Amino acid sequence: MEDPRERRTFTNISNSFGFVCRIIEKQCGIQQLGSLEKYEFVELLKILNGTEKFLASKFFCQLPANVGSFRVLRQLQELRILTATQYIFSKEHSDQLQVDLIIFLESEFELLANVFISAACDADSAMMLTLILTTALGNLYTGLVGNPKICNLGYVEFLSKTLPDEALNVCMNMHLSTLLDLHRSENVDEAFASFSAWINEGVDELTFVKHLCDKLFVGHHQAALQYLFKQSNTDNFNQWKFYLILVQSIASAADPETTTYIKKYLKNRLLQTASTACIGSLLHLLLTARAASASTMNVQINLDNYAKWYKQNIGEMTYILGTEKFQTILRLLEESLTYEKELQYLEIHVSIAISPGGRLVQAYKTKCRAHAAQLKSAAKRKASTD
Repeated sequence: MEDPRERRTFTNISNSFGFVCRIIEKQCGIQQLGSLEKYEFVELLKILNGTEKFLASKFFCQLPANVGSFRVLRQLQELRILTATQYIFSKEHSDQLQVDLIIFLESEFELLANVFISAACDADSAMMLTLILTTALGNLYTGLVGNPKICNLGYVEFLSKTLPDEALNVCMNMHLSTLLDLHRSENVDEAFASFSAWINEGVDELTFVKHLCDKLFVGHHQAALQYLFKQSNTDNFNQWKFYLILVQSIASAADPETTTYIKKYLKNRLLQTASTACIGSLLHLLLTARAASASTMNVQINLDNYAKWYKQNIGEMTYILGTEKFQTILRLLEESLTYEKELQYLEIHVSIAISPGGRLVQAYKTKCRAHAAQLKSAAKRKASTD
């Protein structure tokens, strides 16, 4: 983008300006400064007039990165000579750009905050900054999947405490989008077959998800869930792995108000499914309920939580659904059996009664038992060959 200041007639440039530029370059080669040296450098920068500040910012952006470059950039930003956002745009077409942003994420939190604020508040730059930031976040979290120790994510808590609300919301959504993009499923069958393995992986290995839930999303869990529910409620959704891990992580840390919000969402989702008669909607409901129920470190308690949800919402659905919609849900449940791959969840469906019973319910229960028997048989064959 063209800077209107470039059209200025450069006047009133003092004889000492060249000296200031040499000091800026020298400072970039020094990693740390004592308090006196820092004070003297800041006082030197303060004597620059408007034109000189503009030229100094251009000079700095043309310098190669060095051990003290970002310390100097912090000082330039504090004096409103050059912001991190302006610096990033100067590197827009450089291979150095993503390297610089990884350094921002690792240690230069004040500079990073400036870029997120600009992405939220500068309408002209928002799209480009969002692309730049999400690329950097994608690189970081892809690396964390392979090696969770490459970054301690110290920036997360800093941003949560310093960003204004609008910028924090943008920052949260970027992180949620980045995590969802870390894995794409071939189809929803994979989500049913891998559900427990994914949840265990999220708890035991992908600990950065919990860190984000505890440090960045804390106090905003409902907003995070709203984003996740909206993104997952689309045709051909395939980001199941981290959707389920995120729902589980948020549910594990949820306060009573957020827990109530999740229950209400699931209830409304059931009503919506009964109206649309969409199998995809029911599959989404079952997976989301399982993730939200897995809120403890005890597998049996999590299964009991799911059983309680199933009893209250499916077992007693006759109290909130008319006859036609009740039959619609039963038909969809039958259709969903082909997706069920984990016996422990299917056995809950087998064991819990659906009021008021009758021929259709018994037909569904019979098919449940038959599918459960198939899963048991397959498990025995697999065990015998291992």
